[in-house]
Amino acid sequence: MPSPTPLRRTAVSAAAGVVLLGLLAAPAAAGAAPTADPGLPTVTAADGATATIDALDPSSRAAGVLALYTPDSGAETKTNAFGGEAVLRAAGDGAYDVVSVCTALDSCPKPGNNAIPSDGMVLSASPPETGGVDDRRWLREHLRAGDRVQVRNLLIRRATATLDATDPTAASNPPGVDPAKGECFPGCRGAEQLVAYTPAAGRDRTGTNDYGFEIGVRDGRVVSRQGGDSAIPAGGFVLSGHGSRGSWLEGNAPLGAKVTVDGDAVTVDVDAQSFLLGAERAVSAARAGKTAAVASCLDIDPAAVDAALGEATELLARAREAAGDAPERAAELARDATRRADVAGYRSRESRPVEGRGLWVRPIETSPEQIRASLDRISAAGFNMVFLETVWGGYTIYPSAVAERAGMPAQRPEMRGFDPLKVWVDEAHARGIELHAWTHTFFVGVESGGGPVLTAHPDWAAVEREDVGKAGPQPSRMEPGYYWMDAALPAVRSHVLATFEEILRGYAVDGLHLDYIRYPVSLPYGADFSYSAYSRTTFAAEHGVDPYTLTPDSPQWPTWNAWREKQITTFVDQVRTMQRRVAADRQLSAAVFADPTDGLAKKFQNWGAWVDAGTLDFLTGMSFGTSADSVGHDTAVMRKRVGDVPLYTATYGPLRGTSPDLMLDQVQAVNDADSDGAALFAYNQLNARQQEALREGTFRTRAVVPHADYRAAARAGVAALRSTLKRATGCAPAARTAEVRARLAAAERLLADGMPAPAVDAAARQLAKAAESAAGWGDAVQPELSRRTARDLRMYARWADLA
Repeated sequence: MPSPTPLRRTAVSAAAGVVLLGLLAAPAAAGAAPTADPGLPTVTAADGATATIDALDPSSRAAGVLALYTPDSGAETKTNAFGGEAVLRAAGDGAYDVVSVCTALDSCPKPGNNAIPSDGMVLSASPPETGGVDDRRWLREHLRAGDRVQVRNLLIRRATATLDATDPTAASNPPGVDPAKGECFPGCRGAEQLVAYTPAAGRDRTGTNDYGFEIGVRDGRVVSRQGGDSAIPAGGFVLSGHGSRGSWLEGNAPLGAKVTVDGDAVTVDVDAQSFLLGAERAVSAARAGKTAAVASCLDIDPAAVDAALGEATELLARAREAAGDAPERAAELARDATRRADVAGYRSRESRPVEGRGLWVRPIETSPEQIRASLDRISAAGFNMVFLETVWGGYTIYPSAVAERAGMPAQRPEMRGFDPLKVWVDEAHARGIELHAWTHTFFVGVESGGGPVLTAHPDWAAVEREDVGKAGPQPSRMEPGYYWMDAALPAVRSHVLATFEEILRGYAVDGLHLDYIRYPVSLPYGADFSYSAYSRTTFAAEHGVDPYTLTPDSPQWPTWNAWREKQITTFVDQVRTMQRRVAADRQLSAAVFADPTDGLAKKFQNWGAWVDAGTLDFLTGMSFGTSADSVGHDTAVMRKRVGDVPLYTATYGPLRGTSPDLMLDQVQAVNDADSDGAALFAYNQLNARQQEALREGTFRTRAVVPHADYRAAARAGVAALRSTLKRATGCAPAARTAEVRARLAAAERLLADGMPAPAVDAAARQLAKAAESAAGWGDAVQPELSRRTARDLRMYARWADLA
């Protein structure tokens, strides 16, 4: 899994990299006078000192950022202990009382991960960028417990930025050209660029890829938002951002916002009209969602949808009344109307009763009480699998005898004094949630010098070609700051394997989840790994040539690539052999790159071979796209390669601070592309609105984990589908669905507990034939119901095959 992408703070006035979600807890007083023009969000201390707030509810707090966390972000800030935070409680009319202040520069208990008051917020400063302003010092010098501060421009607000290019070409925008190919990147948009596309260039679409964010503007207002390749509105334009510039757009330019471009200066104003337009759109979308759900006989509660819609409609009417003389109040009411309409929309979405719902968790909790609180939230959101980061940054979260014997710290320093892994396992199981130990296999962190592992054993380091001959461990060039162990070294393999065995023997985890089970990124030539003395000597002994003397044109270069691939694959084999010997009832899984060709070419990760050999029980394929179409495509590619092996596609909405609707769209796309469920990265960035969307929408129905018991999962799915078809006569005439229903009834009997293996095989055949029949229903059955039925029958047939 990747680390959070830094959001660069290039200038306070530009608020670059800001993630502004508009999730504020302290409205202006009812009846307040109309406000002046929007301005940058600010906080003013009791002594008059003012600071610009760079981010509101960011998905991750980057270096050099002063962020504000509201209850919409969650129960705690989930920040680390290296920054500083001031807890604020609302006093009314934009005023807040300071409850506490603590920074890493002082001796105090909570410089990070503070609880967010339900009637307040937390002002949070990260450590500065090199040479940058240290906002922790501003907190320390200007705020005191008991002070009253003013926070302004949180709803009606302004953000500014600078364009890098307009209608870019290779000639006009050199940063948009791939130097390796001499051709434009998609859309001729470069890394960390903000670009405008207009009809004047004669193109219909931006042509960009899915690794940024775009807004469409018509008549001066934002009319569309998506990941890439947007249609360019006639008479309008598209703004497209990559990296932190895309995050700036996603956070600062909601639907309805005013956008002005003057030369290369971009100004985005969020005004009361922005909120009204957003609320109207949300109400309309929720009504359409309910109509579509009812028309396709989707299992929803129409009364619950109508209740939320009624609340939204009433709030919107009040917002319109207030718009003339109280724009702040109108914005607040329209914002709340949007949220209730969103809930109505969530309640109109599909929620499957049998599927995997995974969540990666980096544990920052330092007490059993905090762990229980986190798991309560995870459970309430509907997850049934947790991948708990158990080995990361070169440390274990539990007291490790294996680490101690190897001369390393026995446990992460902040977790000493109790055993978090045991508490996580026990409390997860008490809530019916599987707990898988998420482990960094060969990646050992970003601490200078390689952290505890390479400090104790510098000879274990993976060596990049360009670093041969340098003293001590060196970080990767292509994954900046990342230190790795050499996967070929026997001592490395023995240590990692012993750690994994220690986990399986010592804890009742449901499985072992392998991450970074690969070499570091090894393209281009010169930045490839690993040229340690051991790897060079061993390869030379086997193949008669020092790999350091090879180039990609050498006849033995493919042999060198295959040798490196073999180091990873044989290690996975070793882990599987150990797991079957030590804990045969546990699951072995891996996080892998969605494109099997890319994973093999760049990282020597041949997960397709692992699937063929039956080495893994399930996969979580990492899909980094920002659109639903992208993650759906990645899932379809992976499904074709994995066959019947369970696949839970990883999506990254929480990490990116994606809107709840888009996050749910991605989960739906994953399911529709024949995944067995979805997994989200990661809990530490999952905000309260995203949790609400899952709880009210896609995950509202409690779901059975497929791989825990394939027969039981298939049987539960079949029973649910029979019930659906029985009720859905308005969409699916009984005469037309009779064959499928009969096969479902037969399969359910054959899947009963105690039935022999041949009966389960027969059930799989019945389900496969039922899927074929459902796919051929044609116009006699409502198309969406036909599609869902065939999709689920294929899934249940896979599980019956595996039972």
